[in-house]
Amino acid sequence: MGLRAQIRTHNAGNLSFSMIRSSDTSMGHGLAGFDGRSLAGNFRYPADGKRHYLGMYSDIWVGTKDNLVAAGWNLDGKSHWISEEEINFEISPDGKQSSTANYKATGIDLNVLSTQSILSWSTLTHPEADDFVVIKLTVTNAEAVDLKGIYVAVCADWNIDQISDPKTDFSKDWVDLNKEQKMLYTYDGDDADGIDPVHAGVVLLDGELATHQIFPIKDRVTQKLNTALLVPSYRSPLISDPNRFFRSKVSARTKADLEALKWSAWDYASIISAGPFDIRAGKAVEVTFALVAGKTKDELITNAQKARWITFAPQNIVAERSKRLVKLSWDPAINYVDGYHIRRLTMGEKQPLSLGPRILNGLKYDDTTVERGKRYTYTILPVVKNPIDGLASTIELSLGSTPENVTLVDKDQVVMITWEKPLYEPAGYHVLRKSAGESSFRQITPQVVRDNAYADVEVETGVEYHYQVRPLDEAMQPLLFDSDTVRILPVFPPSRLYSEQKTDPDSIAIHWTLVSERIAGYNVYRSYNGIAPWVRIASISKEQIQQLKTADQTEILGNFTVVDQTELHFTDLNVYDRSAYYYSVTALNQDDRESQMSAPTERINVSSADEASTEVNLSRVFAYPNPLNLLKHDQLTFTNLMGQVIIRIYTPVGDLIRKIDHIEGTSQVDWDGKNEEGNLVRPGIYMYHIETLNPEIVGKISTSGSIAIIR
Repeated sequence: MGLRAQIRTHNAGNLSFSMIRSSDTSMGHGLAGFDGRSLAGNFRYPADGKRHYLGMYSDIWVGTKDNLVAAGWNLDGKSHWISEEEINFEISPDGKQSSTANYKATGIDLNVLSTQSILSWSTLTHPEADDFVVIKLTVTNAEAVDLKGIYVAVCADWNIDQISDPKTDFSKDWVDLNKEQKMLYTYDGDDADGIDPVHAGVVLLDGELATHQIFPIKDRVTQKLNTALLVPSYRSPLISDPNRFFRSKVSARTKADLEALKWSAWDYASIISAGPFDIRAGKAVEVTFALVAGKTKDELITNAQKARWITFAPQNIVAERSKRLVKLSWDPAINYVDGYHIRRLTMGEKQPLSLGPRILNGLKYDDTTVERGKRYTYTILPVVKNPIDGLASTIELSLGSTPENVTLVDKDQVVMITWEKPLYEPAGYHVLRKSAGESSFRQITPQVVRDNAYADVEVETGVEYHYQVRPLDEAMQPLLFDSDTVRILPVFPPSRLYSEQKTDPDSIAIHWTLVSERIAGYNVYRSYNGIAPWVRIASISKEQIQQLKTADQTEILGNFTVVDQTELHFTDLNVYDRSAYYYSVTALNQDDRESQMSAPTERINVSSADEASTEVNLSRVFAYPNPLNLLKHDQLTFTNLMGQVIIRIYTPVGDLIRKIDHIEGTSQVDWDGKNEEGNLVRPGIYMYHIETLNPEIVGKISTSGSIAIIR
């Protein structure tokens, strides 16, 4: 039972092309497309266009000069190519799409296998290679004896002229030869319905050109299908004899031949063949074609050149640097090559240097002759008998001392510049800076920097700075490898906070000096122990500060006031008796980036005026229900607490699973049975430890106990 019909479509580039294998018989019908119901045209160009320019009689032929030609289309409607395997479709990381089908010739006295691979490239990754598909054919001799005189051909049924009515009209085109590209190309020859500017061609990329034939698909008298194209007695001369049918006025080779024959624009097939090949038993030959399009003739020729380049040139070159060594590697060419040749051009020199053997058979090369501080361009050329200059790939590489990953941090009223030392470490560095309003960089390091860090102390909040790091040679002269430019808009918190406790009502006031109009705002944070966690409790913007400056001195905005136009005051009314607090402030720059936190205030104790101390006794603390049944209860309560406390819950082996900061000063607090990640703990025995946060205490200041968790 045959495999189901398959369609694999290449559509990542500027065209859409499908590989089809028909149903039931698992046969391939050449280069035909599919319209949803039956075999049809192919090669939609551009990809989002409406027209398919390649007619359904486009085909792949493999045969001899002796009337043996395996083809996808034949007079009886059957195909010589049959496959028992599905089409393999892959997309590589570099955006290349490939579909491959393996066929066996059947119904003909020619025992060969044909592997047909269609390759295309994505516009995103290879915009230079998105106007063509490559057809790579591998023909294997399945006989026990050698085969001689084998030809491999592509018959392209291009239809460029717009067809008004398929029943009464057909494409009327001109076909010509571009000898340099080994390409027969087709273009619109009927201006009665307007000229379609698209040019399309079939190109022989790899293989010895045998014939190039222009053959009428429509009979020039009856205007019906010229069935001679479907029989071996015509196909054999078309692929093996370049002159026979021209002499008998059956086909042409160029447009000049068409004019000599006084043939007008017509529906022609373009046939390009390679060969003859002598294939030893069990061995194979490879031939590569391309179907190429362009919006003009010049663009078509350029795209044909690109198709030749991408199939011969090594791709995806990688250059790895290490001390005194450059490791080169690359992917193999699509077409057969004898090997590769490597050249290296040093910046400042005119002639490249050949490296390694004349023909390198591998896909790697180690250059051990590099020098520090040099820029190189490596060229990898494919070799087919001789290096091919026009089909090379290049990569540029610097072995300089460029400082990399320059990082800027604004902290403690300075901008700290750090960088990674380059592979080829210089003798020293200078740091260059350009601030807002300056047209050029200037050196800010008074002496040579030997390390990979420098602190710029002459900076201001809100002023934009740009930095570069410049490497120096042994004579302390600049090397031509400055780092990338990096930018920062530094912002620093207030250098000092002032605080005081107030009563009636209990509150804490903090204030600081307004030092710069370029600060976009401030955030106020509070902590109960002078360390994390810090909780933001208030914010104010530059616009709000300006509003307070222009208002009455007594106006309050979100507990903020401005005093004497130079100081910003904040009052925290949400404080509790017998509690301690710390405060810190951050500033915001124009990009809304927050500064580091200011140095915190001293500890501020909130207590009644007549209360010198608070007696705390945690010995009466207990937890209930204990054990805690998670199926019946959703929380456990710690009670008889006094003032602010921290509760820590541990596993029996001492792993902290939950910390509860009880800052409200109430006598009890609940635990939901969950860990810090928000997950219910497992049944078992857990330990708790409670300690006070109150600053002025006497009595028992901590306690511990155990909790049982069950389900």
